[in-house]
Amino acid sequence: MKRIDLLSFGVGVDSTALLAMHLDRDTSAEALGITRQELDEKFPPFVAAVFSDPGSEWPETYENLAYAEKRCAEVGLPVVTVRHTIPVYHHNDTGEELRYEEWRSLPKSEKDDYTKGEKVYKIYEWLMDGGMLPVIGGQQHTCSMRFKGNVQQKWAEETFGDHTVSEKWWMLGIEANEGGRTDRFTANHGQNKVKGHEYSYPLQELDMNRKECLAMLQILGWDYRGDGSPVQKSSCMWCPFCKEWEVDRLIDADGIGLQEALGIEERFYSEDKHEKWHRDGMPLNKGGRCNRGYHRTPMASGWCEDPNCTHVYKMTPEPDKKSGLSGYKKEFKPYTEKIGAWKLMPFQWLKLAESPEGNEIVPHPVTGEMMKRKDWYERKPVANLGKATLNSLKYDGLRYSMKEHIARRNDALLEKEMQKILE
Repeated sequence: MKRIDLLSFGVGVDSTALLAMHLDRDTSAEALGITRQELDEKFPPFVAAVFSDPGSEWPETYENLAYAEKRCAEVGLPVVTVRHTIPVYHHNDTGEELRYEEWRSLPKSEKDDYTKGEKVYKIYEWLMDGGMLPVIGGQQHTCSMRFKGNVQQKWAEETFGDHTVSEKWWMLGIEANEGGRTDRFTANHGQNKVKGHEYSYPLQELDMNRKECLAMLQILGWDYRGDGSPVQKSSCMWCPFCKEWEVDRLIDADGIGLQEALGIEERFYSEDKHEKWHRDGMPLNKGGRCNRGYHRTPMASGWCEDPNCTHVYKMTPEPDKKSGLSGYKKEFKPYTEKIGAWKLMPFQWLKLAESPEGNEIVPHPVTGEMMKRKDWYERKPVANLGKATLNSLKYDGLRYSMKEHIARRNDALLEKEMQKILE
């Protein structure tokens, strides 16, 4: 079986450090205090660096990509950019373009008038077409595999053959202190693992974190802007997992990234898929989940008044021997009687308890035995759960929409200016 080593090139700090090290392995080994042989064992030479472009990366990322292409061209190393595509059908005479769903609905006699092709489909278009957020409560984060991992794998299969011909080893820039990211990496798990694709993490083998990667880039003279600017972290500009400083960066830039972020949320809130689910009779599939186009929970509005949907279960007062608390209150996110509240997953409910005085709510575990005692609970409607937002940051337990983040940022800048005046 032929082995093909490839760099999964995200064009951020970590993967750029790996690329720079590959271009000058002797200097890199010396800087790390190891032999060239040891470096090659922990970080094997690769035949190509592959960047999957979702279409919404920061401008600095694309600048760094252009610099990487130039540096690699000097030594004959391919830097390949791949993109997610969807099938489209063009009319042979008029050139009219149809998506697959539109073409499939045509009469059989008309289908032959169209020729199948492919079209680049950006992550922003995907979210806008579906009225979706990249991540919402109770669902998995699928963006990375859909617009990066799967696209890279497809290219590798087309270029080097499937698992019967070659084994593709992808090297990812995940730092030594990011073991959790390695464990959660989607393509490494059971049913999501594609035959013929394996993954390794050279930075972990070399015990390198962000600080070491930035230092290595400086040692190797990686200067993508020609002014000594450090390589920036790569991600979609409005990634749901952006930290506060990254959200502030997005707002301060006031460019296409912020426009996309606002557009994604506006599109998501424009159609209440939970209300639609109620209107259509609360349909569920065999697994007890909503079909495409519906939300089982009120993501767009954050609340639901339907008594058969959203509830609070409150345990009748009964002293707890261990804690001395006089009663328990458990607040659930929405569910439907068709499935049953007692089958909810842990992430779908909040565990709370009333203090002995009954004047405050404090965290308290609700045990399995308590859950069995359904007669201890009474049902009440929940007023507000908080609507879903693009960014996952929480303030006082609630997430902010992009408009609220803009207001927060403006308030912070105003306060900063006032402090300067007072000084």
